[in-house]
Amino acid sequence: MSDPDFDTVSWSFDDERGVAEVTLDRPDAMNAIDERMQREVIEVFDRLEALDDEADGVAVSAVVLDHAGDRAFSSGLDLTEMEGLETHDDRKLVPDLFCEATDAIESYDAPVIAKVDGLCLGGGFEFAVACDFRHASEGSTFGQPEVNFGLLPGGGAAQRLSTIVGVSEAKELCMTGKRIDAAEALELGALNGVHPSDELDAAVDEFADTLASKPPLALRGIKDAANETRQTGYEEALDYGGHIWVSLSQTEDFAEGMAAHAEDREPEYVGR
Repeated sequence: MSDPDFDTVSWSFDDERGVAEVTLDRPDAMNAIDERMQREVIEVFDRLEALDDEADGVAVSAVVLDHAGDRAFSSGLDLTEMEGLETHDDRKLVPDLFCEATDAIESYDAPVIAKVDGLCLGGGFEFAVACDFRHASEGSTFGQPEVNFGLLPGGGAAQRLSTIVGVSEAKELCMTGKRIDAAEALELGALNGVHPSDELDAAVDEFADTLASKPPLALRGIKDAANETRQTGYEEALDYGGHIWVSLSQTEDFAEGMAAHAEDREPEYVGR
């Protein structure tokens, strides 16, 4: 399934695999994130939610966030759109919309995997950080250069990176604006995997298929519980996770998993 309604984003869904792909599609602009792209990212994740609403169970088990072209995942937020915005309220619309776009990625129920091959800077890095997992080619480059324009990352990267690489490392990345290569990003914990460029597609497909082979409601429960720790606190998140556990123990997938284990066979999950 694909959708002709979007100009800066394309998407498809493989219902046999249960894997969707969302592609940032402004290659001539190095996939710079303009207002239209932000709104279309929000809309495409809404449409993925609609697939689940229409399904008998769960339709989407995993999403891959990809990019068109071979130079950049994204070169960052298109700051030229700030021209003519003079008041505080007008300018506040810029980070408000971008935070809504990054939240659309982070809060989507199923796990999202960023596939990065090339530059991943500023807002592009923020999109990647909003994903649950990040895999990149060996030649990819990452950075948050907003400080060089007198700004902080507008989509929450300083906050999200603090929970991924630690507060001190996040501050260093955002305060210095330095660029790091994929090897250093992996060492910091900002990436889950680094691959030769010609092996990246296969590696991400394999990882997505591994996720899609698991019970989808459990994947969503794990994501929800992990994200809750950042939203509330450790003790509250532990209690919240306990409620999710009970809910999952009442699903058809739990019964199927237990039966498959007892019968020494591969389970067939249905997302119910």
